Amino acid sequence: MDRLPPELKLHVAGAVSDVSRGALRALSQVNRQWSQIVAPILYKNITLPLRSLESQNRILQLLDVSRILPHVKKLTLLARSYSTNLPIPDESIGDYLEQTLPEDIDVSLLCQYVGDWTPTIALVKRLPCLQQLTILAFARYAELLDVVAEVHPSCRVSIFTLSRFSPRWILYWSEWLRSPVLYAVTVICHDERHMRTFREDPDRALWDLLHQARQIKYLSLQISVKPFDWIISESTRWSPSQLSESEINEAPRAKLETLSLPLITKMTAAQLQRWSQMTDLAYLTEWAAGTIEEMTTLTAITELQPFRALKRLTLRLDQPKDSPCWPRAVQRMFRSLPPLNYLYLLGRYNPAILPTAVLKRHGPTLTELKLYYKRSQFQQINEARPLPLRKQSAPTFPSAVITNIAACCPALQTLCICVQRYRGHPIEAQTYDALAKFPVLQKLDLVLNCVAASKADGTPSPPRELTAYEQELFPYRFGQISKWTIRDSMINSAIDESLVKAIFNRILMGQQGRSLQLLRLHPHLGKFEPWMSTDTRNRLPVSAGEMIKELAGAWQVDWPRYGKPQLENRFRPSRDQEAVIIPKDGEIFESIWPSTREPKTWPLEWCSWPLQ
Repeated sequence: MDRLPPELKLHVAGAVSDVSRGALRALSQVNRQWSQIVAPILYKNITLPLRSLESQNRILQLLDVSRILPHVKKLTLLARSYSTNLPIPDESIGDYLEQTLPEDIDVSLLCQYVGDWTPTIALVKRLPCLQQLTILAFARYAELLDVVAEVHPSCRVSIFTLSRFSPRWILYWSEWLRSPVLYAVTVICHDERHMRTFREDPDRALWDLLHQARQIKYLSLQISVKPFDWIISESTRWSPSQLSESEINEAPRAKLETLSLPLITKMTAAQLQRWSQMTDLAYLTEWAAGTIEEMTTLTAITELQPFRALKRLTLRLDQPKDSPCWPRAVQRMFRSLPPLNYLYLLGRYNPAILPTAVLKRHGPTLTELKLYYKRSQFQQINEARPLPLRKQSAPTFPSAVITNIAACCPALQTLCICVQRYRGHPIEAQTYDALAKFPVLQKLDLVLNCVAASKADGTPSPPRELTAYEQELFPYRFGQISKWTIRDSMINSAIDESLVKAIFNRILMGQQGRSLQLLRLHPHLGKFEPWMSTDTRNRLPVSAGEMIKELAGAWQVDWPRYGKPQLENRFRPSRDQEAVIIPKDGEIFESIWPSTREPKTWPLEWCSWPLQ
């Protein structure tokens, strides 16, 4: 491999970098020539933890000036909160925070830094090619930003700052907000009211910030849980704005390109008007709007038609009760938008309106469509998620609607959608056939609703005769449910390798171009989702909910268009040894998969019900 020309070696280094940073580091140690080729890729981005002054000086002393610093184009400064133990390495936190929706980040990852900037300033002055600086720390940034503006005037600075809802905090912000190198600001709000819906307070904080920093292009808000080790009391009401209407109207409008608000915030017509006064919405290319649940907001967007460059939209639509004009208003609103290539649409709405009200306008240009709230891969603390998002976050789509969506989206490459499982019934198979009608679909995140399908009267759907055993009531948590609902949920959740293959092949073989490369299955278990902590659950006998969770797994299928599809169940059981089963729960399991094994300990043998 040493005889390869340099351009091919560079291609090899790029491919190795996609595998892991460790593999790239190993390649750089082969010999001097490989080290020279790999260095610009390996040291392009570096992360510097902000801890004590002594540790910073030690890190800077270890950096090889001639070998590393000339290649650094992006520097990330990180003050990490270790009160939250999430499996995210330091070098990945920045990407995680930037690429994840605000409502996905429901735990505190950052903390305050009150140390000296002197070592960091010395490093910044020694980086000849610095293009981007990301500060993941709550600190006083003015001194550092002044140096960056002087030494690297074209550098883009992104800051994750903290809001504490007080007038003093605006004065604190003013020390650094007017820096000419400031490009992106993410405001993190730790608030005790995270379980309720925010209306005005966060917007007021952002408006006051934007009034002082009209030059920024990216503005985002994240509302997360206050860390356990924070005891600082915070005001829960935003003080009256210090800005008069004349000040707002006379000041030049900002030209934000990205505005990201959590889905738990409500966008009203008045707030839209205020945002249009603060920033020229014609420059927005990406907008996470929060939740729209009022007709007046839809009408305001339709009449103002403020968007000219919008390409990516994240939105939750919650249709109010007794509002027959809502679908028509949604259609007019989406018609007023420029053609989108990315749409993340959640909320309580009739899925049948999607093709006509939304995709008739935007379907031809969409390459990515997300129709379900999918948890981040790092998110583990379910109880910290805001209550509105624990409820129904998006509709379940039947095969007929999916077929219509596919007809509207000829260029769609990435899709996240929820479908209902029916114990392998032909109705379920028709859903997978409908998903095969997307001609160039490559990545599919398929949310499988494993909760027993029922009609309005509480009987199974599709209808069937229930046995006397299935009609019996079963005590579950704080109430009683029919045994057939638990049996059906178990059957729907029983996803093994043979069923995963059948689903993947049904979709792939139905595609004309056979373009599907990645299938991820996300079982939705509803009330059977385990709700106790793992440690507590492992001290108790195995329940029906735990069995259902383990039956469902977390399957992924990779098919790079050559060889056989690679199947992997990424679910890892929390118990490392056999455990006793609650008798009444085990009885339901054995009514589906009888077992003669004694004693009855989990795991027991089972298999999926095949597609019909």
